[in-house]
Amino acid sequence: MEVIATDAFVEWYRDLAASECDAVTDVVELLEVFGVALPFPHSSAIKGASIPLRELRATANKAELRVFYAFDPERNAVLLVGGDKSGDKRFYERMVSRAEREWSEYIAENFPK
Repeated sequence: MEVIATDAFVEWYRDLAASECDAVTDVVELLEVFGVALPFPHSSAIKGASIPLRELRATANKAELRVFYAFDPERNAVLLVGGDKSGDKRFYERMVSRAEREWSEYIAENFPK
């Protein structure tokens, strides 16, 4: 299994503080090791998504960082988007739709019919 990052994820990641980058890198490395078997609290399923969407869970200082990802047809983990859910009651509402758009674009570009 390979971990692939979309441009949207990379753009978000580049703007993180050093401690936040470290926290996200740690959970991504766990994903590389454990793949689909990565357990809670590091990873969990996202309810209400139209695809089998998951999130990586990281914390740094008081930031509750989340990375939305899915497994492509070749079983690679695709990091779609990231964000800080701290204090944001509509976080999942906004982020699920962004992640689904990124997924659609990724699939269209990499697995055309």
